[in-house]
Amino acid sequence: MESTVSVSKGVFLFPNGFKRTKKYKKKLKCNLNECLSKDPWYETFKRNWELIESQLKELHEQTYSVLLNDIVNYVKLINQEYEYDTLEGIISSATLLTGVNQPDHVNQFLALINKISEEVTPHVAMINSQDAQTVKHLVENTVWQLIHGQDVLDNSADEGFDNDIPQFKIKKNQCTVKTLLNWYEAKYKKHSPKKQKCANLKKALVIIIPDFESFNCNVLQDFVMIISSYVQFLPIVLIFGVATSVSALHKSFPYHVSSKLLIKVFHSHPSHVYMNQVLEKIFLTHTNPFHLSGKAFELMTDVFLFYDFSVTGIIQSIKYCMIDHYFGDNIKSLCCPRDKIEEAVNNLTIYDLENIRQLLSFRPFLEVQDCETKIGLFKDDDFFREVLTKELYKLHDYIHSFYLCIRLLSVFVKDLPKNTLGKTVRELYIKCSMESVTNNAQSYRDAIQLLKFQSQMQLIESIKNALKEINSFLQADTLVKPLRSTPSKNNLHNISLKNDLGLDFAKTIRIHLLTFLRQLENASNETSVLTNTVMDTENDVENVNLLGNRYKLKEKLLKATRVEKIQSEYEMIRLRFVSYLEEVFTKGLQPPHTQTFHEIMFFSDVSSVKKQIVGSPRGAIHTALSNPIHYLQCSCCRLDSTESISDSLPDVCIAYKLHRECGKHINLYDWLQAFAAVVSPDEDDECRYQDITIQVRFTRAVSELQFLGFIKTSKRKTDHVMRLTW
Repeated sequence: MESTVSVSKGVFLFPNGFKRTKKYKKKLKCNLNECLSKDPWYETFKRNWELIESQLKELHEQTYSVLLNDIVNYVKLINQEYEYDTLEGIISSATLLTGVNQPDHVNQFLALINKISEEVTPHVAMINSQDAQTVKHLVENTVWQLIHGQDVLDNSADEGFDNDIPQFKIKKNQCTVKTLLNWYEAKYKKHSPKKQKCANLKKALVIIIPDFESFNCNVLQDFVMIISSYVQFLPIVLIFGVATSVSALHKSFPYHVSSKLLIKVFHSHPSHVYMNQVLEKIFLTHTNPFHLSGKAFELMTDVFLFYDFSVTGIIQSIKYCMIDHYFGDNIKSLCCPRDKIEEAVNNLTIYDLENIRQLLSFRPFLEVQDCETKIGLFKDDDFFREVLTKELYKLHDYIHSFYLCIRLLSVFVKDLPKNTLGKTVRELYIKCSMESVTNNAQSYRDAIQLLKFQSQMQLIESIKNALKEINSFLQADTLVKPLRSTPSKNNLHNISLKNDLGLDFAKTIRIHLLTFLRQLENASNETSVLTNTVMDTENDVENVNLLGNRYKLKEKLLKATRVEKIQSEYEMIRLRFVSYLEEVFTKGLQPPHTQTFHEIMFFSDVSSVKKQIVGSPRGAIHTALSNPIHYLQCSCCRLDSTESISDSLPDVCIAYKLHRECGKHINLYDWLQAFAAVVSPDEDDECRYQDITIQVRFTRAVSELQFLGFIKTSKRKTDHVMRLTW
């Protein structure tokens, strides 16, 4: 038989002696990291993101450590005190209320699996809803994972086990609960009474169902009943991940099934609480060199609150903004920690310095200087580097004071009635970074006015909380490098710089708060002394003849109401304290866009990332079907207008354009005729209507439109379809 002859049709490859060279293979090995590893912006981005990832990992462990430890201790207790003869088919189970933030569940359950595998048992199976469409698939996947997936026991190292334990090599379709029982009995053999210690080495079988609401109720009911018949011989523990509430579990299981479960409930943190922790402890801090503008930050939080409640999603969105901020721009290498500023400035090229001079925030700074200094900033690169270094240090000091004032403002206003400025730090950050709240916001003035009526105990408690925030800032900045003292060169001494922010600003606030706290704790809150004018008016009122001098009596009473009482000691200190707070907030809460070179540290290009972060699938599908060249970028799909039709377009695009010309009900035969006329315009009508190829192409295009949700079959007319979009 010849090499190109076979029983079935096929494709035959003839290499013709062609061999790929080794040089061609080496070129394919170049990846993104190797290509960009030498760029300053990429090195800075990679270093900063690795720092953020380490902080996120540490925060995740702190947040879920208590919850995971409770679940693991519960499984340990079951594993140690399991009595197989007295359970009577009752399955020990744990219900973890995870909340609706589904994308965040993966890491949470993976951490739970790792912790259980390390501390309790290696026999852990996690079954998702897509892998358990029927009871057969659910049992097969569960048994397969328990036998093969998580088996990490080293039988030769454990005492009391025989080295000749048979190894189970079975196919997946042979996995049943009976097979699991045989495997478990073979793995943990019964020993003689002299070796009772070996009985305690038996490990529990943990089955995790992370998305309980997505499962078919009947499948889970049958699975629970099957397990309950074997629970006397197998120490099985079920862990359910419930996104809504415990009532969902009771509604899904009837009484004869729920009675087989011994349920213990564990509560996870709500998604918005975890989101606030991530933002306030990692991204809304002065230690992170990358910052979002008010509009960009508002976009991230709106996507979280109105779309998916996913903390993972908001972290990835911020990462995308961070990549867009750094990508291809070496001047963004200055967006680095404080101790890396001098090195980054020295590595800038002349082209990079020219790009920095073109920043919009550089012009207001330039207008303040004298003529000689302006010339030096444009002509002398060394002089400009020194000025740039000092301004970046000043910007870091501003960021330090800005976040400190935001947290202080949050401490004082979060308990006020009506919450005019918001309860959380992220809400205050959005308002303070978008406008000058101390000058323009009515809500800020209302909050300050309410502070003037606070009680003594509440104000003292607020000051104590504010001192805790300042102490945490100062502890984090013990190793912060002070402002570099550079030798004066050219006209550097003529530049107006304000170095009253940063650590010194925080220390000054701390001293003043301690002073006010001591005064408020010792202040008296009693008022019993009136002015002499009040006492005189009271004597005059008594001497007035009520019958003949009513007019004089009225005048005396009006004067008495206009006289002010002497304020108590606490009220006088409170007024001084509130006025001091206004001065602090006016100085420290200036919006970022007022600072020089703020474009280096703050990302504000919201329009460029909004389409990628907030997807619009319907708009993208409409664009792809009406104008496919937008995505395909091919010359054959080029059209004079989006409404025109060409035979070179994909079939689904032709069918979509034709269906838009129809009404609510579309006749399939007329649709086919129009489709054939576009696809084969040169052929005769009878030939193209009878062409099987055209019919197959049309049928496939109609099926794709039905899958996309543009049409559906009509029950009123068998040869018509109904249009679903207008």
